[in-house]
Amino acid sequence: MDSLVTGIRMQIYLQAILNGILIGSIYGSVTLGLSLIFGVMKIINFAHGSVLMLGMFATYWIWIFTKIDPLVSAIFVVPLLFGIGYYIQSFFLNPLFRRESAEVVEPISALLLTAGLSLAIDNLSLLFFKSDYRTIQTFYTTSTVHVGGFTLSVPRLLVLGASILIYLCLLWIIRRSRLGRAIRATSQDRDAAALQGINIYKIYNFTFAIGSATLGLAGAFLMPYFYVHPSVGVVFTIKAFIVVVLGGMGSITGAVFGGLIVGMIESVGSLFVSTTTTDLLVFLIFIFVLLFKPSGLMGEE
Repeated sequence: MDSLVTGIRMQIYLQAILNGILIGSIYGSVTLGLSLIFGVMKIINFAHGSVLMLGMFATYWIWIFTKIDPLVSAIFVVPLLFGIGYYIQSFFLNPLFRRESAEVVEPISALLLTAGLSLAIDNLSLLFFKSDYRTIQTFYTTSTVHVGGFTLSVPRLLVLGASILIYLCLLWIIRRSRLGRAIRATSQDRDAAALQGINIYKIYNFTFAIGSATLGLAGAFLMPYFYVHPSVGVVFTIKAFIVVVLGGMGSITGAVFGGLIVGMIESVGSLFVSTTTTDLLVFLIFIFVLLFKPSGLMGEE
């Protein structure tokens, strides 16, 4: 009897761990672009969640008018978010960089600007789309698969796949492509990069655009089981900053591990305490990391 109870408990714990990995992949997919932007430009982008919201709304309206599956509509949403990100950086943030002669733009200026952009985007969305909660019902929205006695959500597995795809694409761009070499050079020393003939402002445009494009893919894969409304970005922005700090500001790999940590805490912790308490635990860990290891798990000093 004791062995049976132990076996059941073990299966519950393993199920919670698997769910934590799937939840963590959601946070990771949303955070990767934010980590890239900070790693290159050293700015805190408070409009990150609002751009994700735009990607989710774009996916929703494409489905409403054309009935194209969200996973397919990603081929339209990703370029759209790329263009939006390029425009935001080019017309709003680059003027701040041009006015600064120091190595990085004054953080408070960029923070206030992106916070203002977030409020503007959210309120314009509220004006046009109202405050209704919207979602997409596909044939796989409530589907599950059973593997080795464990039950896994199909939409969350798809988000896990999207997170891995975003991670691998970013690694390839940063490490293998010519653009990636220019991005790395600019992130290390923008003045030295400019002396080598690199147009640092164009690199900033592409960096912000790539970070926004990752949100297009993440938003398209989230829509089959998540809801969208004009303030949904706030929820993801808070979690994204926690994940970035845990993993290390500017570390793409750290963003993945940070997302997994938060997902594990929420999933496994819910077996022992309430959801509110697990959220409190996440914030406490966030505070301790800021106090004792502000560079995060995989970030540089």
